[in-house]
Amino acid sequence: MWYPGHIEKAKKRIRSNLKIVDAVVELLDARIPFSSRAYEYDELFQNKQRILVLNKEDLADPEITRLWTNYYKENYDVISANLKRSDARSFLQRKILPKIKGKFLEKKIMIVGVPNVGKSTLINRIKGKKSLAVGNRPGITRGIQWIKINEQLSVLDTPGILYTRLHSPNIKMKLIATGCLPLEQVDLFDAIKKIYSFLKTRYGKNVFTSVLENCKEEHQNYEGFLELYSREKGFIKRGQEYDYERAAAHFLINLTKGNFGRFSYETPDDIEILNNG
Repeated sequence: MWYPGHIEKAKKRIRSNLKIVDAVVELLDARIPFSSRAYEYDELFQNKQRILVLNKEDLADPEITRLWTNYYKENYDVISANLKRSDARSFLQRKILPKIKGKFLEKKIMIVGVPNVGKSTLINRIKGKKSLAVGNRPGITRGIQWIKINEQLSVLDTPGILYTRLHSPNIKMKLIATGCLPLEQVDLFDAIKKIYSFLKTRYGKNVFTSVLENCKEEHQNYEGFLELYSREKGFIKRGQEYDYERAAAHFLINLTKGNFGRFSYETPDDIEILNNG
């Protein structure tokens, strides 16, 4: 977990290197393109070209991703991508590098983003080999380092910028639902309750039929859903009691991986509400 002191230290290191980069590539989670932006860094980056990459587009609702792309492209270069696909290196070299402005042949960029949005994946796919530790635990990348991709590109990799607006329950719920916050740092049952309510409201009461075969009207509250999920997935303790904690963790992990479908948790129409927390 990052604390205010760590965040401020990272800011100072980023600020000291900004003058030697041509552009900032800002990675966002395509499912939460507003909530996964570190807006407290806007002033820091305002004099630099910024390219937004809506990563994990394969996990997001494609129609809503289109809305976000149109919204952001008024002020930024915007690319939606799945950085884990096999042709990501070619895709990013064709889409990102031509957009970078600079006086010299070699372009230098800084990649930023909240934990677990795919910064290391982006660098690895461009470079073509795993030069950084990559994992599903948010914030695995440590320190700041230059990576020379080729003669035309060098990348300054930064640790995930921890989103500081966690006082907002709405934004925190979305960071949990997309895997940007580790489960060890959250109340599993509170998270399930909020995410369940959101998905049912946004996508309709039948949204969970793809998750559970026998999800019926009587399971249309989160307690009933979690009980059925425990039973169908075999999360049962000794004495035939349901293991709700394991069931909740299993559900959230699979939700973040997109195993239950493609969901987006906000649209450009939600921005006013999101700004107010």
